[in-house]
Amino acid sequence: MTASDCDIIIIGSGFGGSVCALRTAQAGLRTVVLERGQRMTPEAYAALADGKAPVFHAEREPGVLELHRLSGLLALTASAVGGGSNIYTAVTIRPPCDIFEDHWPPGINAETMTSYYDRVERMIAPTPIPATPPRMAALDAVAARMNASAVRLPLSMDWPDDPAALCRRPEVGGVYQELATWLQGGYAASKRTLAQTYLSQAESAGADVCALHDVVAITPASGGYRVDYRMSRNDEWHDGSVLAPRVILAAGTLNTTRLLLHCRDMSKTFPEIGPTLGQRFFTNGDFGGLLVGANLDLPPDAGPPVTGWIDLWDRERIYLMETGLVPFDFGSFSGLLNPVRWFGGLRLGPAKRSTWSFGTMGDDTNPGTLTLGRSGRLAHRRDRINGKAFHARTMAVLRGLATVTGGKMIVPPAAVAKRLPITVHPLGGAVMAESPDTGVADTFGEVFGYPGLYVADGSLIPAPTGVPPSMTIAAVAERIADHLVGGPPPE
Repeated sequence: MTASDCDIIIIGSGFGGSVCALRTAQAGLRTVVLERGQRMTPEAYAALADGKAPVFHAEREPGVLELHRLSGLLALTASAVGGGSNIYTAVTIRPPCDIFEDHWPPGINAETMTSYYDRVERMIAPTPIPATPPRMAALDAVAARMNASAVRLPLSMDWPDDPAALCRRPEVGGVYQELATWLQGGYAASKRTLAQTYLSQAESAGADVCALHDVVAITPASGGYRVDYRMSRNDEWHDGSVLAPRVILAAGTLNTTRLLLHCRDMSKTFPEIGPTLGQRFFTNGDFGGLLVGANLDLPPDAGPPVTGWIDLWDRERIYLMETGLVPFDFGSFSGLLNPVRWFGGLRLGPAKRSTWSFGTMGDDTNPGTLTLGRSGRLAHRRDRINGKAFHARTMAVLRGLATVTGGKMIVPPAAVAKRLPITVHPLGGAVMAESPDTGVADTFGEVFGYPGLYVADGSLIPAPTGVPPSMTIAAVAERIADHLVGGPPPE
């Protein structure tokens, strides 16, 4: 690539990068998207199901899952064209309006964000499951016992012509086949990733989406910024660079924060970024466990990974989301704490009875801080004492679920959970704010002190959303894109 090849470089193709790619391409800007992961084609999923492709992303060996094992944090994210949409549960939902009341900069609230959420909803078009598999009926009953309500969640899915297919018992395959099926939306439905929505339209509008391009450095240069990367071609890795007047960092919360920390502290290319970089990092209240031995009718079904959740927001500031039946016996919970073991020789037998997995999310406002060690690895720390109250509420909710179902809830040991929080929804680290004294970027994502350098992913979000954050990240990116191109796209 050369300086004349593009007007804007977007690093990452998740819920922030894909939105910006579409809107800038529609505005006639020469847009290049650099994505470190691969394209998840039917052939790629088949290789994954057969155990012939790596599951976890590693340097120079792309996998769809990226396991971040930091000092003080374990996070699971995606690495593929379409970013987090490749591994998320397809839940596409607006957060409660009251999450905007604290920690967000003035001018960004539920009212001003409504039109951007509307735009995302029109593009992704989520709908609730059109059938009632047994676990959805069980969720309704469990919610009633907990004096709460069960909600069918809006999902980015293509449903089968015959909704009854969602309730049929599937034939369980091996670990790899189950993973590939789960990622694609289940046995009877098909998940729509960003590759089928925003990115497909971005490429039709002229955006160049470059898979297997891993960005290693960003440097101010004459007329903008130079982005250096490593790219894979014919199973060999080559170095390259591209120059553009504007760059959007949308590599995902952890990777964007790591890149900015590296540029500020190691390569010294962005020395003016202030001390707020890495601060106000949130796990979005992520936690969960396995419900075993419940007195519920739970035959396996062919439905999507998630059907709904129990709404405990007003009471506990928590949502309790069912995340599907586990078709395998694990032997001991220790295997769950190190997901790499699932695909490194661990052999699992078919489950003798239903095990129901649940995840929690909520308003966990106990912030952490991300720092960069001398080796260039991220580390995470946060005040464990300040997080005790939310953790206690979460545990009470999970214990309550076990009590009303007559089952047992298996969760990570307290000693592990407190020292090593686990998240699939990392947020913050390069947050938006009114000034560089309180954040890294302004309310349009432009990094203070570096005109033309933007952030447009989860790292920009200044507080937990309490729900899966994908729709909020996309809506914020729609707002940033309007700013970049000078107005909303034509309807």
